[in-house]
Amino acid sequence: MRGIKKIFILFICIFGYIATVKAAPSYSLNVSQNTIENGKSVTASITVRNTGSWHIKIISSGNTYGCSNEWSGENSNGENGSKTFSTTCKASSLGKIAFTISGDITDTSYNTVYLSGTKTVNVVEPRPLSTINSLKSLSVDDYSISPEFSSDVLEYSVEVPANKNTIKINAIKTDSKSTIDGTGEKEVEEGSNRFEIVVTAENGDKRTYILVVNVKDTNPINVVINNSNYTIVKNTKNINIPDGFSEEKITIDGTEITAFKNNNIDIIIVPLKDEKGNIKFFKYENGQYKPYITVETNNINLYLIEKDNVPYNGFNKTNITINNNDLVAFKYKNLSNYYLVYGMDLSTGKEGYYLYDKNNNTFQLFDEELFNSLVNENTMYLYMFIGSLGVILICIIVILLLLKKKNKANVVLDKKEIKEKNKKQKKEEIKEETKEIKMSDNKKLDLLFEDIEEPKETKKKK
Repeated sequence: MRGIKKIFILFICIFGYIATVKAAPSYSLNVSQNTIENGKSVTASITVRNTGSWHIKIISSGNTYGCSNEWSGENSNGENGSKTFSTTCKASSLGKIAFTISGDITDTSYNTVYLSGTKTVNVVEPRPLSTINSLKSLSVDDYSISPEFSSDVLEYSVEVPANKNTIKINAIKTDSKSTIDGTGEKEVEEGSNRFEIVVTAENGDKRTYILVVNVKDTNPINVVINNSNYTIVKNTKNINIPDGFSEEKITIDGTEITAFKNNNIDIIIVPLKDEKGNIKFFKYENGQYKPYITVETNNINLYLIEKDNVPYNGFNKTNITINNNDLVAFKYKNLSNYYLVYGMDLSTGKEGYYLYDKNNNTFQLFDEELFNSLVNENTMYLYMFIGSLGVILICIIVILLLLKKKNKANVVLDKKEIKEKNKKQKKEEIKEETKEIKMSDNKKLDLLFEDIEEPKETKKKK
């Protein structure tokens, strides 16, 4: 027994010694690639083991833009451990990149190891980018595609049962450097489901393969709405149910299908698929289908019901787009930012006309009483305005008549004044003429008197 204990103690000592020897600090220098293309990057890393503290430097040289680095520190827990330090360089030209390490590492027993070593990387000419963008194979789990796959054929189809909700598309690329999008598990619905598998070559060139998955409907329910063909979607597992609706089983053409009912507004909608595979909801009532169109703004979620006309004067039918929905609305005269639509609030079930503010993208329940009041008030103001215009027009006519009469009186007065003036002027002229005549006669008398007086003087002289 004592011999066994001695042997056990001896083994413990041996293994302890070996463990102590193995616990000495160690390191290794590595590069991510031995050869890179010019312009590409390469990473140099140093891993230290059984180390408590370190002072490490990696210096890069050669055909690179440079990426030298250094690190110093110690383990926060005061124990030995392993760490990796790395730096990444980008090649600048053809040739070689050299990574050289230096420094030291120390364990908790103060055993120190000094670092040295160099790794080189070859920098070569970049190879031309691959232009291959084809597939080596294309398949669907558990089903066969048609026609048989060929890398040059781009369109395929596959048929799956009506109860199938998902399929898995598999593809293998011809070139490992190309990429594939469009594979994996896909949801499918009754009818035609179109999927694109896109292969992109390393140089960016793309090639698209088309896979059409036809989910069989052995008893389709076809519907014609506004001269367009639709099929009722019976498998609604992948259908996004609108808020406020829950599943409701109904019977159409003798077949039970899953529809959706909103108890707040008491309507039933069914999903229909058009000939292009697009699914839309339609309101179903008494065998009739009407588009189920909703618009949601920041203040309301409204189910819109098309109307041919409105019971209010001044509104004209027009088309408007709200949240990418093309709708029929009514615009009041020349107010370009306000439209009237008929709808139902999905949260309250309140049905009626709503006024849509295009600028703010909001709806407000239309107040008929307020509208009629404003219309009547505006009509009263219009009548008052027309009456005022009439009074102003009459006043203008009276003023014009008075001005005309005054002008006529002024004309008569002017004529009378001219006549009086002419008469007075004539009188003055006659007076002047008389005066001249008198003056002329006086001159004649003076001459006569001179003739009479002269002989007397003559007589005296004699």
